[in-house]
Amino acid sequence: MRSRDPGSDAALMRAFSRREPGAAEGLYERYASRIYGLGIVMLGNDATAQDLVQDTFVKLWRSAERYEPSRGKLDTWVLLVARSLAIDALRRRVLDARSLQAIGLPGEVSGEPGPEEVAETADLADRARRAMVSLSDGQRAALELAYFGGKTSAEVAEMEGIPLGTAKTRIRTALLRLREAMEEHREV
Repeated sequence: MRSRDPGSDAALMRAFSRREPGAAEGLYERYASRIYGLGIVMLGNDATAQDLVQDTFVKLWRSAERYEPSRGKLDTWVLLVARSLAIDALRRRVLDARSLQAIGLPGEVSGEPGPEEVAETADLADRARRAMVSLSDGQRAALELAYFGGKTSAEVAEMEGIPLGTAKTRIRTALLRLREAMEEHREV
């Protein structure tokens, strides 16, 4: 992972808020996979994780001018927006389930995923667990802090008591090993 200049993040967000061609694509390339991963972890299935990515970019589009580099890094801001939307989605699920129960609708009208989606999600979660086991303790800790905890590489380095370069290497190596393991398990 390359360290990005906070100035380049601010420039990207200014371009994004001015709707300049290429800015949305640049932002999407930087963050879509991280938002999707957050969605899988928090929401539990592919469809809702994809919705989270879309909803996050819509919200970023509408509020791009609110990003202030002096208040924090772009990574942190984008992932906080995604996390907030994921929490809102979880709350809606609970409210929807309570509403259906309150009016006594039969189980067939449930907003819950069907058997096929449950099986697909379980398979994806199982592959992810097996892939995580293949990582070293240091790689797993760095990855969990960065992607599930929303920490920057510098914050991971500080929390783990390791040099910044080591934190970046652990995160990158963990991601590459996870990708390989997930693809191997998919082919099995």
